Amino acid sequence: MTDSPPERSFEQKVVDDLLPEELEWEEVVRAYPLCSLALVAIGGFLIGRKHGRAIVAAFSDSATERVTSLLNDVFDSDILDSDVE
Repeated sequence: MTDSPPERSFEQKVVDDLLPEELEWEEVVRAYPLCSLALVAIGGFLIGRKHGRAIVAAFSDSATERVTSLLNDVFDSDILDSDVE
């Protein structure tokens, strides 16, 4: 029985696509965790500062759509249940 490599997460795939192939970013993070954290925090701050409103708008639109969909499912099932009785 051979062990297959673990499935890579979405985040790992995104980072792999953004960085050069020869850079082993996971090893860099293990070797320099505080510097890596600081770099990501600064990058997140700068991205949020420049595109924060668009990110929040996209997130809130997505959340609103999801909640609306869930409510529609609940009310549709309630209507169907009351028709049966």
